Amino acid sequence: SYFVGGNEKYPNDGGFALKGWRKCEVDNAAIYINGNTGTTVGNVILTDKDGNVTVVDKTWTFLKDADGKMRIMAHHSSLPYLPASTSVLSEDEVLAAQKGWGDALVDIATTFDTKGLPAAKKLAGEIIDAAYAYQYGPVLFKPTLATGDQTFRTTREGALAYFVGDDAKYPNDGGFALKGWRDVKIENSAVRIDGNTAQTMGWVIITDKDGNVTKVDKTWTFFKDAEGAVRIVSHHSSLPYTPAPAPAAAPAPAAVASAPSAPVAQTITTTIAVETSVAFGAGLVVGGLVGHFW
Repeated sequence: SYFVGGNEKYPNDGGFALKGWRKCEVDNAAIYINGNTGTTVGNVILTDKDGNVTVVDKTWTFLKDADGKMRIMAHHSSLPYLPASTSVLSEDEVLAAQKGWGDALVDIATTFDTKGLPAAKKLAGEIIDAAYAYQYGPVLFKPTLATGDQTFRTTREGALAYFVGDDAKYPNDGGFALKGWRDVKIENSAVRIDGNTAQTMGWVIITDKDGNVTKVDKTWTFFKDAEGAVRIVSHHSSLPYTPAPAPAAAPAPAAVASAPSAPVAQTITTTIAVETSVAFGAGLVVGGLVGHFW
């Protein structure tokens, strides 16, 4: 039931052996043999299909029976004890971790340019193992150029694919770290430290070998583990927001010229009773014109 589940008598069993394991390594600390029994203690390192690694403390006792078969008669398994870290992160350590990330990006790019993809991929894997906290569980990694169902890279495999590509499971990844980067500058807006964790927010400004500059909004959370290593547990990256251009103002409607309202024409009766003058004055009234034409 523990290994495959499916037994209602053990409702909490989900099937430990069904978790997509692809690799198992045994690292013995010691082996004790006494006649037909042997006891071992050490670590078992399991890797799943997504590249996530689980380390387990393991003690076995084996028995060689009368038929010569080796059988397990005692099996104790537990997760390694991780004491709570009492180390407080300093700002200098946070800044050093940021610089290390930038230097590593340049190292991967230059290795790719000089030695090719296999060497760059190997280096990227080593850097991820040193800089990120995938050993402890999912990392909250949202890369700049990831989209759709693969927007969030919570596994080591997904992170490696983003940085160097070359993974059929991630067909849209061309390898962000392979773009010829030569310089990385970090401008923090703020650094917040809380015990053995720290959050930073600001800009990362990256320059490639042709002098092209890319500016990225970046938020990191760093964690100082029990061994004193500073690791990334959250990494959010996005291109700066560019507001849409304001719509052009609508042109003002054209002014429509209108003739001034003519005041009511007055017929001025002159004391000079000249028929032609009277007739001309009547024409002005009919046409609505105002003026003295005399």
